[in-house]
Formats: sequence, structure tokens, C-alpha cells
Amino acid sequence: MWTLVISITTGLVFTVLTGVLVLFYFLPHKLIRLSFLIRQYHAGMKINYVGDEEMIFCYGERNRPQANKPSIVFVHGFSSSKDQWISCFKGLPQDLHMIALDLPGHGFSSFPPEDVQLGIEYVVHTLNKFLKLVGLFDHKIHLVGSSLGGAIVGLYATKHPERVAKVTMICPAMQTPVDSDFAVKLKEALAEGHEKLSFNDSVLLANNIEGLKNLLECSCYNKSALKISDQFFKGFLTLRLPKMEFYLRLFKAITTEENFDLLANIAHEIVVPSQLIWGKQDELIHVSGADVLSARLPNCYYVDIIDNCGHAVDLDRPGILNKHLLKFIREDCCKEINTKKSD
Repeated sequence: MWTLVISITTGLVFTVLTGVLVLFYFLPHKLIRLSFLIRQYHAGMKINYVGDEEMIFCYGERNRPQANKPSIVFVHGFSSSKDQWISCFKGLPQDLHMIALDLPGHGFSSFPPEDVQLGIEYVVHTLNKFLKLVGLFDHKIHLVGSSLGGAIVGLYATKHPERVAKVTMICPAMQTPVDSDFAVKLKEALAEGHEKLSFNDSVLLANNIEGLKNLLECSCYNKSALKISDQFFKGFLTLRLPKMEFYLRLFKAITTEENFDLLANIAHEIVVPSQLIWGKQDELIHVSGADVLSARLPNCYYVDIIDNCGHAVDLDRPGILNKHLLKFIREDCCKEINTKKSD
């Protein structure tokens, strides 16, 4: 009897290991998708789709909207996806209603129509459409955005303050007093002509394995992530390549002089309670931007600068990120305007 059990167990383990090895060496992108599915499941992130005749949105959700409690809506950065927020879904309390969408052309959401004029305003418009489609249009929300998503949620809060309870901007895309190397190189490329922008002009447009390694190195303070096998970079590249033409089109649309100063120029209009979170060693959007925004935001509760942390706060310091988010989530913002700042 035990011999049979051992034989069956051994056979199952061997089959699983063989399957993993086949995926690793021949279909690494499938293994990456499988790993995300497993992580989503353990974080309680249920994947759904919603849309209309123009757009289909893919999104992850945990729990349902609750009366008198804002829903937390996560907005990822350029060329990222809802999976950026898995660590938040897993680490934040189970009683929260959380939702993270794939922006148009990202993750598993559909591409915008070819005749659409892309830009930050368009993304804000599609975010508003998404909130209507998922039934959150009349429900208060706490917007959390990172990088490009940080600028998007800031702009959304100025256009629809009646729907926004709070806004958290994490390393938001903006012109900073001190230019990062990334900003310097981008400005040099733009000086040659905006329409001449190509995949070689920004680390954010990485379209080969070496480029992906550079992107990860610039995004993370913890460089140990670079030690992963090239097979995983191959897998990520396979998932990324079909979207590259759209990424370039979007990148050209958002890298205008007007957009560089957009967030700083509208900060005084973000009247809802706000929070800034920034990696102290951010190599993409310099941390000096926090001083600019905190001085202009009329209702800034917290400025949380995280040490030993780069642009990808969710990768470098997920636990600390959740701690700071929860502090603001639990904050009673019905009191008089607060000016709390923390280091």
C-alpha cells in the first residue's frame, strides 16, 4: 500500500518538476504568467473584465465596495500592469475593498483605437470610464498611483474632487529640481526632435534583454534582482514585445514640455487629503520633487521618504510601502486640514 502511495507521489513530483523545467527553458513567458496567477490567488486578487464598444479593461479586485468606506483604486506606471500591486493586495488588511486596473494598452486591457489622441488627459478620461463601468462612479475612492500613475491620480483628483476621498502619489512623474540621469538623457533625446524619439532613447522603452536589465537596475535600489536568470528576462521580453509600438506612441504623447511641469502646476488644485511616498534613491524621478509638491499641496498629510529604496517602491520595500499606505488609509481626514510630514 505505502509502496503504491510513494510511487504515485514520486510520479506526480517528477511530472510537476518536468513541466516547470520545460516551461523554464522553452516557454519562460508561460512560467511568468503562471507565477503571477499563483501570486494573485494568494493575495486574494480576483481577475475580472469590464468594457464597452471602445475599451476592454482587465482588473484585479479584492472584496466589494463598503458603505462609508472609500474603495482603494491602484493605478500603475508606464509599461507596468495591475500586478505591480499584488504585494499591496497581500499585505494590506483583509477588510479593505481594493481594485487595480490595467491601463489601456497595458497588461490584459485592450489597446485604444488608432484614431485616439493619446496623452495624460486621455488616460484620466479612461480611468473615469473604468470607474463608471465597475460601479464606483458614485462611491468615494482613495486613489493610489505610482510614477505615471501618480501624475494620473493627481490630475484626476483636480477634475473630480467630489469623488476622491484621498490621493496617494508614489514617485509621481514630474519635472524635479534635480535632474536624474534618466531625465537628462530624455531631454537630450527630445532636443533632437520629439518625433525622432525611438526605442534607443529611453530606458523605459527597453525592447531587448540588455535593455530590460538596465530598466530593472534603474528602477530598483536592491540590485540583487538583476541576478535572476536570463530566461526570465526572455520571458518578460516575450510578453512585452507585442506592446512596444503602443508604448512608443504613448511615450511620445506624454513626454511634452507641458506634461513635465503638469503635476507641479496643478498641485495647488489637489484639495483632497494627499500623501507623497518616494524612494530616497529613486534614479528615475529624483526625490527632490517631494519638496516641490509638498509645498504646493494644500492638504498634504504625509511626505514619506523611504531610505534604501528606488523608483520601484513595491519591489524594493513592499512592507514599508504598505505600512505608509495603511497609516494614511486609517487617518481620519474629516478633521481640520492637517500638515503632517514624516521622514
